[in-house]
Amino acid sequence: MTVFVVWLVAFAVFLFLLLKAWDGALGAMVKRRLPTQLQGEPAQDRWVMSTALAVLGATFIIKPVSMLLTLILLAIGIWVGLRVACWAVRKAKLH
Repeated sequence: MTVFVVWLVAFAVFLFLLLKAWDGALGAMVKRRLPTQLQGEPAQDRWVMSTALAVLGATFIIKPVSMLLTLILLAIGIWVGLRVACWAVRKAKLH
């Protein structure tokens, strides 16, 4: 129960700070990074992206080791996938 309360407090703090920072650099960065097809109404983007980032931030506060291990596994998977894709493209061009 204590972990849940701490997570809720961290989520609320992150959400408040992210919503406050949206008009500054955060909103511009998200608008720059998101493809046009994924951009919706600016007010909707503000709530969706801020909520998603707040969930990630609160989870990182509560379970940092699990989050780091997940990020490391994702990075290794992406790296292996890119290497295999590059190898496959090189083999395909030879024939």
